Parts: sequence; C-alpha cells; structure tokens
Amino acid sequence: MIPRTRTIWLLAFLASLAVLFFGISFQVSLAQHWTRPGTLPYGVNNPVLAMQMAKPPWPVAMLAPAGNMAEMTRQQYIDFGYIPSYTALFICIAILQWRLDRRWIAALGPVCVVLVLVAAGYDVAENFAILGVTEQHNPAAWASIRPHSLVKWTCAFLAILLEGPFYLTVPFVSAFARLLARILGVASILAGLMGVLSSLAGNEKGIGIAMLPLLVAMLVMPVFLWLGVRHR
Repeated sequence: MIPRTRTIWLLAFLASLAVLFFGISFQVSLAQHWTRPGTLPYGVNNPVLAMQMAKPPWPVAMLAPAGNMAEMTRQQYIDFGYIPSYTALFICIAILQWRLDRRWIAALGPVCVVLVLVAAGYDVAENFAILGVTEQHNPAAWASIRPHSLVKWTCAFLAILLEGPFYLTVPFVSAFARLLARILGVASILAGLMGVLSSLAGNEKGIGIAMLPLLVAMLVMPVFLWLGVRHR
C-alpha cells in the first residue's frame, strides 16, 4: 500500500525534530567538553569538520587538550543518532518531491534517495575511521577519514541541491507557509551548490561556509513540515 501524502509529511516532521535534537546535542556537548586549542586547522571553526578534513600532517594538536579526545569520540556517537534522522528526513522529502506534478522536479526524487543513502553509508564509515583514532588510538586510521568525508559531503550537498526545487514549487494556500518554503528553497540551493563545488575541490573552508544556510534550514524545517501536515 502506498502511504498517504499526509503520512509522509508527518514522518518528515518527526524526522526534522530528531535532526534538530541531535543538531543541538552536538553543540551542547562541544560547549561543555571541548577545549579550543588556539586556532583550528584549515581555517574552519568547527572542530568536528576539522577532524573530518584531516590531512598530513595530521592535526593531532587539536585533540591534545584534556577531554578533547573523549569529546571527539562523543561527537561520533551522537552522529550515529543524527545519521538515521537526516536520512529519514531527506528520503521523506524526496518521496514528496517524487509526487509533484512537474515531472522534471519529480524525477529528481529517486536520485536524491540514492544520494542520501550513499552519504549516510560514507558518514558511518567516516565515524568508524575517526573512532579508530580517538578510541583505538590507531595512527593509520587518520588516512581514511578525509576520503570518506569528501564522498559524504559531495553526495549530501548534491541531494540538498536537487531537493531545492521542491521547496520552490510545493503548493501551499498559506502565504506564511509559502514564505518558509521559499526560504528553504533558497537555502538549499545556495548551500547545495557551494557545498558540492567545495567538496569536489577539497575546500575545507568552503564546506564550512556552505553549512551555515543549513543551520537556518534546520530551524525552519519543523515549522514548514508541520504546516504541510496541517495543509494536507
């Protein structure tokens, strides 16, 4: 049986709450347990992104302050909750996109499903590589972090980019809902385009900048999806 459209909107709403919960958990844990070691490498402000983008010489100094190694480990375990949350959210949005009347936009839905599943798989592999450094203290694990991360970010940002047209064309009666949809559409296209280009180029700072519109989207998304539930 094909799920009703309203059910998909509701599942997407619940997934967006989970994404918001884990997104906040990342920041709260960092604020409580991370000691900033002067400046982070690669010109980024997020220590987890710096870890994901690690390249020789390995940025071991960022893990040196007391508690930082344990906190980087903790971030990966939070991510194990975040990964299925964003995967479910992106897949629900892709299904809704697949059901739109505009064929060229609907055709992007299945592509997004494949992209987000690949991104999630590489995200899990990236986490295990980081845990190889922080838990198992295996120096050889450093070398596998960045390749997994770049594939993850490329696929994730491409899925975000391709889902942008959904937000710009999804029908709503409410002017407020249409406004939120446009905000999400613009944020998705800007973040997706910059993120894909930065990931392909291996530009760490560009990936960090591309993540900023996603913070806005993470806050707006639950409200937008709840309005979608009410509208259907």
